[in-house]
Amino acid sequence: MNSNQFVKKLSQMIFVSAGLLFAVTFSVCPMSCRSSVENLELLSGDFSVPKITKFCATSSNSARIDFSREVELKNTELFLSDEISSMGNVECKYEENTVLLEFKNETAIGIDYKIEGMAFDSAGNSLTFSVPFKGFNSNPAKVIITELRNAYGTRTIKETKERVHRSEFVELYVLKEGNLSGLEIISAANGDKTKFILPAIEVKKGDYVTLHMRTIVAEGLDGEGMFNELENNLKLSTHEDSCDTARDLWSECTKKPFAASDIVVLRNSNTSEILDAVVFAKSDCTEWKKGISDFASIVSESGVWQDGASVENAVCCDNVTPTATTRSLSRQNLKEAIAAYKNGQPIVNGKDCWIVAKTATPGYKNSDIPYVKK
Repeated sequence: MNSNQFVKKLSQMIFVSAGLLFAVTFSVCPMSCRSSVENLELLSGDFSVPKITKFCATSSNSARIDFSREVELKNTELFLSDEISSMGNVECKYEENTVLLEFKNETAIGIDYKIEGMAFDSAGNSLTFSVPFKGFNSNPAKVIITELRNAYGTRTIKETKERVHRSEFVELYVLKEGNLSGLEIISAANGDKTKFILPAIEVKKGDYVTLHMRTIVAEGLDGEGMFNELENNLKLSTHEDSCDTARDLWSECTKKPFAASDIVVLRNSNTSEILDAVVFAKSDCTEWKKGISDFASIVSESGVWQDGASVENAVCCDNVTPTATTRSLSRQNLKEAIAAYKNGQPIVNGKDCWIVAKTATPGYKNSDIPYVKK
């Protein structure tokens, strides 16, 4: 046997031996067994992505973003929400977990924008984000809640047999002129599902604004007469409970906006500041449900509802029902509220400021005649 044949033979023997060893090893120890992971070396450290905990516009050309940890932003730009072209890079200043943003261009009140960019923490973990927001309201109107109907009902007109639908509503009164952009009405029971964010509209001192809390879709009635009065024509809305001398706005929600016992809040959607509230409950309600209870604590801390937003301090709404929607919860201290605001004093609101009025008056001066059960 020459040397070349010897080397070839030896190579074949080594190859066969190695193959047998490989086969034996994996027949005894399959890939899922302990020895297959004993040699793995796991890296330690924090691989979680930084999170945005809060965002708010702070002026027409600035905003702030709070993160779960310190970050550095890159490629941060301002856009109109429906545009691809950037409005320019955003300047960033850092204060621990907060990033202060400055825009090159001013935003317009109520217009939809978005900020896009990437956030990197010290470990290199990154978050790509796009945050929608509305242009900062630099001239917010001061408004309070003056009337509310928490029930939906129908009635039939005898002469014409026409079926009339009445939806839930919230009436606002303007104490100081300004813009409504960013204000929202939200129910403690339903939260974001049925909240109504008000559009950018200029209102005057002394105006009434009726927020119809659902668009009615029933028996072929598909938003008939339910028009948002966004400009000067206050006669556009013709559906039941519309007023020709007040502004009518209709929510796009088609579901029940309030619970039978609930807390309805007027809030700044940009800062989440609670501006006013109405706390109401049925007489058989002895305690708030979980979601409402959490909201009640926040309302109590805000001080907008005298003596706190407990069930005991709620306005009894037993007599506002689907069969009695001609009634409403009616605020009775508007005159005092106007004077308090004018003099820079706290505006009083609470259980004793409200009655169940015999007649609902959305868009008009409130009735002071209480409903008395016969």
